[in-house]
Order: sequence, then structure tokens, then C-alpha cells
Amino acid sequence: MKKLLGLVVLFLSGSVFAEEAAPAAPSPLAPLESLVGGVWVATVPMPKDQVPLQIETRYVWTDNHQAIRFGSTFLRGGKRLPYTDGFYAWNAEKRKIAIFYTDSGGGLVEGLITPEGEVLLNELVSTTADGGKLQIQARVTKDGPDAYTNAIFMQKDGGWAPFVTVRYERRK
Repeated sequence: MKKLLGLVVLFLSGSVFAEEAAPAAPSPLAPLESLVGGVWVATVPMPKDQVPLQIETRYVWTDNHQAIRFGSTFLRGGKRLPYTDGFYAWNAEKRKIAIFYTDSGGGLVEGLITPEGEVLLNELVSTTADGGKLQIQARVTKDGPDAYTNAIFMQKDGGWAPFVTVRYERRK
């Protein structure tokens, strides 16, 4: 029995070392890797008579390096208002990056991401806390290593109507 246990441990150890020694395949999350690290901050366009609003987002790898977690917080008048928490992961069946997050109003957003040249097209379905559904499209465009633009559109009359565009900059 001890010999068998010793062989199993040896086999498992060899497998682990073999996996560590093998060159890693490119991550299917590579289009998002550059977002990890630092704090991303954007100013949300507001009418002039309202208190300025910023949004702060952080991206971190999960411990197993198979997903990227993110969380967003609104900053207004010195107060922090948590907004979203979610993650990106590879959906092997669909061959696309999936996004899944909840918002502070109890809504759930799910979707898939398709690279279109330099743009990451996020096709999303938002289910509100009362069960309503909204179709959302976000176009994320990198602008160098420390900036990106997120242009958000809502489905309206069979097309996509602009909702808001914000430019994030990384603060380290």
C-alpha cells in the first residue's frame, strides 16, 4: 500500500512539474490582460449644475489565472458608491470571452465579447432587479497602455443609440 501511495505521489509530482515546465499557451483573455493592475478612473459626463461624478475600476487576476475580476465604484462629492462587481472568463463553447456582473441596483449583466480590430465589442443583456431586460452594447477601445474609451449604446427602435462615453486613465 505504501509503495502504491508513493507511486501516486511521484506521478502527481511529475505531472505538476511537467505542466510547470511546458510553455504556456497564449491566454484567451489576452485582449484584456493590459487592464490588470492599477486603478482606472474616468469622469462621467454630467450637466453643469450637478456634482461631478467619477467612476473608478480595478481589474485583478483570479488566483487560478483563469478569469479577471473587476469592481467599479462611483465617486461623488467625496463619497464612494459601490457600483459593479464581476468577472471575465473564457467561454470555450462559444469561443469568446464572457462577462458576468451584478450592479448596485440588484441587476445582473451577462454577455460575450468579440474583438473587432482595435475595439472589444461587448454585447450585453442586463436583467434589472424587477425582471426587465435591456440590450446594451459597449465598445471598448484601448488608447495606449494607460487609457481606454468605453462607449455605451442602448438598443432603441431597432438600432443602437449612444448612452454615454467615458475615457478611463490608469493611476498606478
